[in-house]
Amino acid sequence: MKPTISIIEVARLAGVSKSTVSRVISDRGGSVSPKALDAVNAAIKELGYTRNDLAAGFRTQRSNLILLMVPDIANPFWSEMARAAQDRLEDSGYSVVVGNTDWSEQRESRYYELARSRRFDGLILNSVTDNIAAISDMGLPAVLIGERALVQDIDTTGTDTRVATRTALDYLWDTGHRRIAIATTEHGSERFLSLRRKTHADFLAERGLAPGSGLAFSVKLSEEGGRDLVREVLALPDWRAKVDSILCGNDLLAVSAIAAFLEAGVVPGRDISIVGMDDIPAAAHCRPGLTTIRKPRSLIGTTAVDLLLERLGNPELPARSRLYPGELVVRESVADRTGSAREAGA
Repeated sequence: MKPTISIIEVARLAGVSKSTVSRVISDRGGSVSPKALDAVNAAIKELGYTRNDLAAGFRTQRSNLILLMVPDIANPFWSEMARAAQDRLEDSGYSVVVGNTDWSEQRESRYYELARSRRFDGLILNSVTDNIAAISDMGLPAVLIGERALVQDIDTTGTDTRVATRTALDYLWDTGHRRIAIATTEHGSERFLSLRRKTHADFLAERGLAPGSGLAFSVKLSEEGGRDLVREVLALPDWRAKVDSILCGNDLLAVSAIAAFLEAGVVPGRDISIVGMDDIPAAAHCRPGLTTIRKPRSLIGTTAVDLLLERLGNPELPARSRLYPGELVVRESVADRTGSAREAGA
């Protein structure tokens, strides 16, 4: 094993004091003459000295580690967001530990315990449980990904859920749909305050539609959830009279549903309309192409980092919220039913 080189040895070889070496290698910097700086750097190179970041962390109470918790790293939305956040953090001198909770409350709880051990300087997460008290009690600067209407004292960023949902619903209405279902999950913020479902219900009421004209399905936001959704729809007696379109909680769900409908002989974009959320790469490549709401994944990741870095620099800042509206991307998964809507007098 290669012996550990101390700054005392570096100082001895460079002919300077230990404090001078500390100033050269410290992130805090300091006043060091060019001659001393050259001597220290030469000694570091000759001896092969590497800084002990763990020991430095004990001295400064900083680890330069950030915990990034996502619910499904296999979902391209979360992987791209995480990549953007990691790049921004590393540019700022931080390393990132990515924790995939897989929509598991138990996993999330274990990551909370890890965070409480004070091994991290900050936390960026999309919470499965939405346990705001647990996040606050950790005493770490934190940023929540996703809209949280009930959060008062934690920074948040993500897509404006109400605006994005309303954009999708308005498009379905404008294309002649009147039996618009929604498929979401019971995880995360949707578990306690389903903004998508509330927006959906408000939309039906505003359009003068009875609540029964828009069914609400609860499934996993995954490929498995897409298959489950299709089974539930097709199991409805006379399903075509009850559902003419479905707004899905994310694209993984929507793309899987398209494939499952096709396997059952139902053609999305003709027999039923599907709209997704996120605009992951698969949305453009499935057939028919998925109409969806594009979320600014990279922007959300970098915004989360910016909020966290500002919080680390000034813990007394008031809580901030940075929400983005999303953008409608029209492809082929929505049928034009305007003629049938007019015939029905809607």
